[in-house]
Formats: sequence, structure tokens, C-alpha cells
Amino acid sequence: MKRIFRTSVPLACGLLMACTSPPAPVALAQPQSCAAAAAGVAANNPVHGTTLRITKAEDQAASETVKAHCLVEGAINERISAVDGRPYAIKFRLRMPQPSNWNGKFFMQSVGGFVGIVDTGFGLYFGMTSTAFSRDYAVIVQDAGHDNAVNSDPDAGGPSAFARDPQARVDFGHNSYDVVARAGKAIVNAYYAKAPAHSYFLSCSDGGRQAVGIAQRYPRDFDGIVAGAPALSIPYMSAYVPHILQTLAPLAIKAGHLDANGRPLFNRVYTDRDFQLVSNAVLEACDALDGLKDGIANNLNACTDAVVVPKLLALTCQAGQTDRCLTAEQISAFRTLMAGPKTSSGVQLYPGQAWDPGIGGMDGALFNQDFRRQWFGTYDSPTNNSTKLTISAPQALMVWKTPPTPMTIPQAIDFFMKYNVDDTEASITRTTEVYKQSVVEWGLMNSPDLSGFRQSGGKLIAWIGNADAAVSAKETIAWYNKVNAREGGTAADFLKLFVVPGMAHCTGGMATDRFDMLTALENWVERGNADSVPAEASRPGFFGVASRTRPLCPYPKYAHYKGSGDINVASNFTCAN
Repeated sequence: MKRIFRTSVPLACGLLMACTSPPAPVALAQPQSCAAAAAGVAANNPVHGTTLRITKAEDQAASETVKAHCLVEGAINERISAVDGRPYAIKFRLRMPQPSNWNGKFFMQSVGGFVGIVDTGFGLYFGMTSTAFSRDYAVIVQDAGHDNAVNSDPDAGGPSAFARDPQARVDFGHNSYDVVARAGKAIVNAYYAKAPAHSYFLSCSDGGRQAVGIAQRYPRDFDGIVAGAPALSIPYMSAYVPHILQTLAPLAIKAGHLDANGRPLFNRVYTDRDFQLVSNAVLEACDALDGLKDGIANNLNACTDAVVVPKLLALTCQAGQTDRCLTAEQISAFRTLMAGPKTSSGVQLYPGQAWDPGIGGMDGALFNQDFRRQWFGTYDSPTNNSTKLTISAPQALMVWKTPPTPMTIPQAIDFFMKYNVDDTEASITRTTEVYKQSVVEWGLMNSPDLSGFRQSGGKLIAWIGNADAAVSAKETIAWYNKVNAREGGTAADFLKLFVVPGMAHCTGGMATDRFDMLTALENWVERGNADSVPAEASRPGFFGVASRTRPLCPYPKYAHYKGSGDINVASNFTCAN
């Protein structure tokens, strides 16, 4: 029985404003100075229902590494929370090249994760070897409506503590991106006396969720968007925390792997060598399915349980064998983990993970530690230190739950060990007098309806690593297929999905994991070129070569070897189904 996933729909975008985006500001007759442009926009706030205060607006002199530019910093909707008594605001930083250098374009980026910081503001996205600012973009960044230095609370989930404030939830979910984009473009318009010719947004992970959310909820804000590893259904992803703990606890307890307080050590269930065995089994099962044995399983749709599971079962320890094998319980648990969390009646809460050689390593190198770090933690650690516990558990309890429930990590272990995943739906759809919008209302971005973005002429590139342990490539593919079905098979006109074999979360892995999606987006939006994207392995030595390049192909196509030439050179591959 499969779950029909709840999908996000455009709703009231916040407690302070609605989602509709007005037309771009009317160009002024003359450019203005840095300070005057910022002051003028603040005095004539373009974002209805908000307050805007400029905290800095000054010219920055050129240095050896940075061109002279106008720097503007500000705060939107400064307030004191009625819930936790702490100050909140949406803080931003905007860097604008001098008019003679400006390329006429606007770039916005999120740092992903909790956000809670205002980045330096130069715009360096995954895979880019030079910043957007160095390419003469006007670049804006923001903190998504909370400050980790001010709103974090060690007794309330650390940096997840902002979720106690209902407006901070909505700002984090999506609202801050729209208001900052509109305020930033108004300042750009005033400074240069013309609106940007093109506006782009790029981000990864939870920032990828926000990127897709912008296309869904604010379809006129950006001409082009790149959504890396988009955590579209992250409210449901929280079910992975109890799924992992409850699956691994019996194995840890049976083996006597307990911490000083008697809690199971989930990091000890699999050794690094165990991960290598699994990776080698998947590699043996799937590497040649694309027609070439090269350490990369390009034909991801063919790498299924049917071909992988027999290889895993062949690893089962025989009588008396203890080395280079896995117990039947270890294999069963790994298969359960990969299948993803389900309710007691078998309803899938969140898609499972894709089989990929990158889940462990290659040839003893243990190259991709993403799965260990995300799900299990460091093997030698005396405490549970996986990302799912140290980061995802506080998020699941505070951000992706109503009402937010602060706990320490040990308390969270005890809570999730007894948690009934059947309660997940209620916890993310619940509202209260304080939290009038449910988590799915402000945080879910998996709607297949991108018609507004398509009608506005926007272009969206989504990409994800097939070995991503934080976000499921299966989910991203399923979402793409739903969008495509809704569009009658023509989604590729405005949406491209690139699935990177072997790649971990946002970067790294046993993969050609370095690629410039900003250039790819520019080529599509400005020149109509939406072909493959060139990529290279950031650490090719793990393939035993000096360098490796490949084309990333728009799904469902994948890279096929032409049959001759160096297999480490992209030009010897073509994209085909």
C-alpha cells in the first residue's frame, strides 16, 4: 500500500503578508548613490505589510580580492516574539557592483540547513569556482528570519529554538525569501535606475526546498531557479529519525554496544568495513548496467532491489565466518533502512533511499562517508553523534512538529525509541491557538503544480546526488514525474532534473560532483540551451585516475559511452535513455 503524499499548495504566505508578488519596480530616471538608493527604498517600502530598516549603506573600496561596490544591510519586520520574548527580524546583506561593472543581473542564495546566519554575500554556490559577485552580479543573502546567535537556545533544540515563534516558522518556511527578493530588487532598481534583466535563485538541501517553494508560491520573483537536493517533503522526513533508531536498536543491544547510560550506540552496528562490503555489492550489481564498468552506476533506474538484494544476501556470514561478511540481521536492517519509514499498516511516509555504489566507498577507499555521518555517526564515538540525532532530531521535535517540543539528545533518543510513526501525520498537520498554520502549510514544497512558474516563463533546474543520505533521490524523481504528468509530458520545457550517480548530499561522494549550475541556468534562460551539464570528479584519485569528466544528463537520460576514446573524458559520452 503506497501513501498518496500530501502536497503543498499556495496559501497565505505568512502572518504578516500574502503571497502575491507585485510587478517589478518602475525604473528611475537617474541612478542614485548607495546611501540614497537604500534610504529611498526604506522610506517607500515596496513590500506591503512589512517594516524595513537599513542598518548599513555605504560604498566599499576595492581591495586585492574584491571590487569596489555598494554594500547595503538591513532588517525587515523587527519585533519581539510574544511566545519566547526574543528579538526576531529578517536580516539581509546586498552587494552591488559599481554601475560600470554590473552585468545587469540579480543573484540570491540561501545557505540551507537551519539558515540563521547572513552569509558574506558574494554568492558562492556548490560547484562554482568563482562567486556570482566576481561575475558582476548584484548579490543578496538573508538569514530566513532568525539569528542563530540570538535565537538559539541549548535548552530548546539549539538553533532549532526559533521554531517556538510562529512567524519565524513561516519566515523560515518561505516568506522571508519573497520579501527579501522584492526589497533587494527595489534597492538594485534605485541604485542603477533600472531593474535587473534577469533574476536567479540558487540553493541546496533545505535551501533546495525553499527554491522549489519560490517557484510554487512566488512564481514571478525569479526568472531562473536552481534547487539542489531539494528536501521537498521534509516534514515527513522527520519520520526517518525513529525509523533508523528503532531499526538499529535491537542490533546494538544484542551486540552489547551501549553508552555509559545504557542507551544503544547506533554508530557501532556497522563498521566502516561493513559499509565497504555493501558498496562493493551494489557496485558489482549495478556498475555494468549502463554498458560500462567504470565505478559509476549511471543507469540508476535499473539499480533496483531485484539486482542488488541477491548480492547483499551473498554477503551473509556462513557458519564460523566473522570477517568480510555481514550477519543476516545486519543485512535485513540495512534493507529496512533503505526502504524508508512506513506506518504500522505499511503506508510509506517518506520514500526510501536509492541503491548506489556511493553509499559506502570504493576499492577500500571509504570515499563517501555521507551515509555513516548522516545515519550512524562515527564508529569510534562513545556517544551517538549521527547527523540524524544531533541535527535532524532537534529539527523534528521543534521545527517539523506542532507544538514544538524541546529535548536534549539523550531525551530525544528515549522519545524516538518509543515513538509511533503513525503519529507523524497528526504532528505535522496539527494547528493550535498559537500555531495557526500547520507545518505542512508553511513547510511542504512537494506540489506538482508549477503552472504559475511555467506561465511566467521561469526555468527551474533541480539536481540531487543518487547517493544522498539526507534527501532521497527517489523522492525528487517521483516529484519530477508528477510534475511531468501534470504537464502532459512537457515539463522539460521549464523543469530539468539532474541525478548525479554516486554523489552525496550537495557535494562529495564517489561521483563527478563538481559542476556549475549557475552557468547552466544562464545558458537555459538567456540562450535557450538546456542540454547536458559538464561535470568533473573533485577527487578523481578514488577512481584510480588523474581526472574524470562526464556530462550530467537531464532525467531520464543518462551518460552513455560512445564505444571509443578515453572513458574519463566527457566528450566520449552522449546522453540517451
